[in-house]
Amino acid sequence: MSGKVNMKAHMLLRFLCFLFVMIPTAAFSWNQATHAYIAERLGARIGSDNLSEMWGSVAPDLFNFVFDPALCVGWIADQTQGEDPDSAAKIWSVASTDKEKALAYGFVSHNDSWGADFVAHHSGLRPGYENEGYIIAKAKQLLNAPSNPAAPQSTFADVFADLGMNPDEAFLVAHVISEDAVDIRLGAEVDPLLGRRLIATGRGVTRRFPPLLIKAFAAEYADHCFDGDDSTAASVLTATEKQHRKDMIFLGQAISRPVPVAAQLLAEQLVAVLPGFLGHALPIPDGEAVEIIEAAMLSSMGLCDDYRAEIEATIEFVDKNLRDNGITYLIHGNPNNKP
Repeated sequence: MSGKVNMKAHMLLRFLCFLFVMIPTAAFSWNQATHAYIAERLGARIGSDNLSEMWGSVAPDLFNFVFDPALCVGWIADQTQGEDPDSAAKIWSVASTDKEKALAYGFVSHNDSWGADFVAHHSGLRPGYENEGYIIAKAKQLLNAPSNPAAPQSTFADVFADLGMNPDEAFLVAHVISEDAVDIRLGAEVDPLLGRRLIATGRGVTRRFPPLLIKAFAAEYADHCFDGDDSTAASVLTATEKQHRKDMIFLGQAISRPVPVAAQLLAEQLVAVLPGFLGHALPIPDGEAVEIIEAAMLSSMGLCDDYRAEIEATIEFVDKNLRDNGITYLIHGNPNNKP
């Protein structure tokens, strides 16, 4: 028994050291402001239910920048992001109170099977995007875009290769940049208060979320990764969710700033996590890398000039799929706050 306890303590210590030392205080985020905006438009419009739905919608990506293979990150991320229909609705099936349902409603809206991420990653909703997700298309466009207007023969794909990225890694980085480019534009052009509400979701009213997360995922996570140790699984989920709150507060602060400042802040954070993602240090000073990523982000913002139409179509798509899958609850006596 003491050996098992010591092993669990060692694993948790290793995890916490990795999470709070290897990953920067404000790890880069994947399109979280857009998810929060979509969730806000879908369900409750005001009050704690609204903020709960927003937090639920950003929570599925809590493992995006945790790289430790000992934590079975790929498996648990597939579960929380709803890579298959069963996992997509898992958290809804264990939500019992109205407050839990508000959190679960936002969480399910995110999913990759038929939620907002399906549109971003698999099939866009408007002409030209039917065969691939909207963000996938924009990431490819970014890689083919000139990295310097004065030298159009050099693309961002070439520049990323010079930073030591293989084509798959360069595509994923372009994917991240494209998602954040939409976040910046959304906060600057459509909803200037979105960042403040994202900050609010991370700071207070949604503290009841970790028990729901544990109820939905800890047992299977323990069986898959920790030899059935439920306590370790729950501790990892709780610690990761806590760090995710800090990340979302940072993102909210960033997109509340003027566009050039937001792009620089998010570029700095991406550069900070790139060595952990790539498995090696960058071959140039961080300051130069930030300039490259910032230029790519500004270029991506120009490429995403039709983002509003895709988001509006996504809201209608997800709203229908939530209803078709029975994901509804009463808000002030009305389903989804509709009269």
